[in-house]
Amino acid sequence: MMRVLPQALYENNAIEKILRDGQSCVLYKECKQDTIHKEGYVSTHALTMVLKGRLQIQKLGCLTDTVNEGQMIFLPKGIYMISDSVTTDNAPFTAMVFFFDEALIDQFIASLGKTNYESAKMHCVTLNYTEPIRLFTENLLQLYRRGNSFHNAITRAKLFELLHLLSISPKGEAFVRAILSLKNQEKMSIREFMLANFHKPLTVEDYAYLTGRSLSTFNRDFKRLFHISPKQWLMEQRLVKARSLLEHNNISVAEAAYESGYENISHFIKAFHKRFNISPKQYLIQKRNEVLV
Repeated sequence: MMRVLPQALYENNAIEKILRDGQSCVLYKECKQDTIHKEGYVSTHALTMVLKGRLQIQKLGCLTDTVNEGQMIFLPKGIYMISDSVTTDNAPFTAMVFFFDEALIDQFIASLGKTNYESAKMHCVTLNYTEPIRLFTENLLQLYRRGNSFHNAITRAKLFELLHLLSISPKGEAFVRAILSLKNQEKMSIREFMLANFHKPLTVEDYAYLTGRSLSTFNRDFKRLFHISPKQWLMEQRLVKARSLLEHNNISVAEAAYESGYENISHFIKAFHKRFNISPKQYLIQKRNEVLV
């Protein structure tokens, strides 16, 4: 099942929420076991700072980026295969994760005073954990770790400060190019992308961004291709996939829902019953009885 970040991290009680303002946030993460080939959709631009261990990230079949202890990686929002590895002496993997919403990124771009965006799309940028960044991070943890919700009021200011520190770091020029290139998302084939990814728990807005289009352009292009709205098409494809899973696999209703792109089980049950005039559980029982006959 694909995790949607940072939402999945918000729901994980083991992850410390240092500061948070909507989708912009600062999190502290510790993993005592390896997590292998977990797929995640980063719905908000992120920076992961590896404090202990190693992080491996792959985006849509591209080469794997390895981020070692003392390094950071900037991830534009998108679909990634993420694997956290513990260190060789069995110490837990630890990291700080910073998420920046679009408004904050736009504010930072405006502060740069540049109106010409990079034409090439850059995917990920690996940066070194410099002394100013180390001091910033340590002070952040010392002052606000396990603090109260009143601290959230300074979330955006702290994240803006971090963006500034990154821009003046030794690899700051590459980082700024990556930030500017966010405004030039490369267009992808809607047909190919949707057929490969319709079963993932993404919204129409997510699909529009990932295929390099505004929401209005995506809706127009999609309807021209499929002669139906994206929302209607997604529902049909997901329900047909769920029915096939229930028919040919020894799985539960919840598993079929999750593997078809549904996160809300009750919503899935209602949609399935409306489409096929039978509940998913009744359909599952019916198919199993047919096998036994």
